[in-house]
Amino acid sequence: MDTKTRLGLRLKAIRKEKKLTQDELAARMGRSVDALSNLERGRSLPNFTTIELLCQALDIPLKSLFDFEETTLPRRKAQLLEEFQSIARGLSDADLELAIEQIRALSRRGK
Repeated sequence: MDTKTRLGLRLKAIRKEKKLTQDELAARMGRSVDALSNLERGRSLPNFTTIELLCQALDIPLKSLFDFEETTLPRRKAQLLEEFQSIARGLSDADLELAIEQIRALSRRGK
């Protein structure tokens, strides 16, 4: 998966975690919804000004926007994993432990 796609998946996951629509995030940034949509779909890469606006609008450090790993997973699975990681970061330790137990149970069921 290329950098544009990975960045787009990460951006979309963070936006959803923050419970923002594309319209809301675009308005916070002073950019068009089309421009944001192109970023999320991996059709374009942001310039440095846009990266700064994204981080400010999402209230995140720069590092977290690029916190993705190399992957050869299919796009949908990569998208789901990115969303899961984004949600998991916001959980308390106790809730994260519960989520892991549930995932382990699902994993055993699939074998």
